[in-house]
Amino acid sequence: MLDSLRRGAQTLVAKILLGLLVASFAVWGISGSITSMSTDSIASVGDTDIRIADFQRAYQFETQAIVRQLGQPLTPSQAAAFGIPQRVLGRMMSEAALTDAANAFGIGISDERLAAEIAADPSLQRDGKFDRAYFSQLLRSNNLNEASYIEERREAERRGQLVDGLFGGIKAPAALTEAVVSYGSEVRDVDYVRITAANVGTIAPPDDATLATWFETRKGDFRAPEYRSATVMTLTPEAIADPAAITPEQVTAEYERNKASYGKPERRLVQRILFPNADEARAALDRINGGMTFDALAAERGLADADYDLGTVAKADVVDPAIADAAFALAAPGMSEPVETRFGAALVRVVAIEPESVAPLAEIEPQIRAELAAAEARRVAGEMQQDIEDALAGGATLAEVAAQFKLTTTPLPEMDSTGAGTDGQPVAGLPQAQTFLTDLFQSDVGVENAPLQVGRDGTAWFEVTKVTPGRDRSLDEVRAQAVAAWTAEEAARKVDVSAEAIFRAVKGGADFAAEAAKAGLTVETSPKFTRRSADTAIGPDAQEAAFGGPEGFVAMSAGPDESRIVLKVRNAVPIPYFAESSDAIEAQTKLSEEMENGVLAQYIDHLQTTLGSSVNQQTLQAILGTSGG
Repeated sequence: MLDSLRRGAQTLVAKILLGLLVASFAVWGISGSITSMSTDSIASVGDTDIRIADFQRAYQFETQAIVRQLGQPLTPSQAAAFGIPQRVLGRMMSEAALTDAANAFGIGISDERLAAEIAADPSLQRDGKFDRAYFSQLLRSNNLNEASYIEERREAERRGQLVDGLFGGIKAPAALTEAVVSYGSEVRDVDYVRITAANVGTIAPPDDATLATWFETRKGDFRAPEYRSATVMTLTPEAIADPAAITPEQVTAEYERNKASYGKPERRLVQRILFPNADEARAALDRINGGMTFDALAAERGLADADYDLGTVAKADVVDPAIADAAFALAAPGMSEPVETRFGAALVRVVAIEPESVAPLAEIEPQIRAELAAAEARRVAGEMQQDIEDALAGGATLAEVAAQFKLTTTPLPEMDSTGAGTDGQPVAGLPQAQTFLTDLFQSDVGVENAPLQVGRDGTAWFEVTKVTPGRDRSLDEVRAQAVAAWTAEEAARKVDVSAEAIFRAVKGGADFAAEAAKAGLTVETSPKFTRRSADTAIGPDAQEAAFGGPEGFVAMSAGPDESRIVLKVRNAVPIPYFAESSDAIEAQTKLSEEMENGVLAQYIDHLQTTLGSSVNQQTLQAILGTSGG
């Protein structure tokens, strides 16, 4: 948490959802002092408001992140189930609390320092330097403009200064670090045997009476689930799009209307040097006019290439409008007059110009035709969707509607609530599978069902065609499976008995090798391992058990692949502690961060309590599209 605040907002995600890891602070029905709140705010802490627009943007951003992971849209109730509203508002109220405190301390950041932080942000760089085009792309994709980004970045930097100043010096005690490192670095090896089903001999099949008695106690394991079949009808713009129906006149008109987007804008190689004021900029220009080079001036001011070279950029990619105007006003490569920018006076130099280029119509025609056809298909699909809904509401069946609108219905075979067919394999072609299965098993034959969204613009409708209730299967139906399950269970029981016998004997002082030999096993010695070792021969459960006592300690635990492990600790070797070791440094850093995070969480909680906080529940529920109950 603290480290993310120090970095300010090193990614656009962090800027929008500033990386505080405080999940939430009881943002539903917050108690404490009630603060005044402006009409365009959803919540407030002290004198700092959280604007509705900012919350909506952050909420949509995080919701879309989940949608991309799931590959399907989220309803408001599903978003709430993921905890998105609580997480977003809790984080924003944490930010607001810190902003209010930063205001009280009078913390600020100069324009020059802010510009340097933005330029040095690794997440905004390509090939080691600030990339204007990439920066602009990120702004557009996150519905931000330059002014709002700079203002929010300024607030993030101020919060970072506050947190770093208050908590940045916290260090984990040396004794704690030593204890943690020593605990994790102790090295052990064990003598062990691994007992598997192969070590307990062939399991004779059960007689009919034994199997029948056993089956009665396990009948639920073999129960047939409820199965349902359905018919689905799908409407998507892609299915009805017809590029051939687009006329040449439509293609030409679209090309002329958006010609600028079918090529590359003019780009210029731009450099700029900032000065404290216009007088210094003018003096520097006079020196350049007198023979000094721009690069020499930059070197004299201690600037690296990345500090003044903006790269080859389009006008829209330049963050500061004043610099963009000055650079693209020049008729040819050369120097501008001093200009006043957002970050001070500047001299702007254009080194080279790449003229605008536009792709010819013949080259771009297939793309335009496909785009127009897709747009027309979306319009038609929208109208068809409403007409289909009206027809279904009027009592028409899917088959009748499909015939009327020239769509196709697809029968889906019987499946259980997980989407598996009667053969146990997943049924293919389910529309929005998770929602479909839920709706399918909440519906019934003859019931009209809510449509399902398919992709971005498609819709699917379904009817339940058959319901086969769940039932207990008879032993005769599942005899082969029952015998296999009984045999596996009996083998596991014998493995446990064998392991238990070896464990008790060795724990009581018997020779490990001799006891293992009685069971036809050979004692093996493991490679050395620590508590943090991965992929040990004895498996994680036995590895943990091996640290349960000193040398000579005997333990029994689960092993890999349904086996059992009996082990005896052979060597337990503590590793000398060195405070300068990489393990010690890493552990102290992590422990310090955990302590910092804990103190910061308490500080934010204290701020929200003492400053007063409030949430406009009515506005929140309206934004989320949920009821307040």
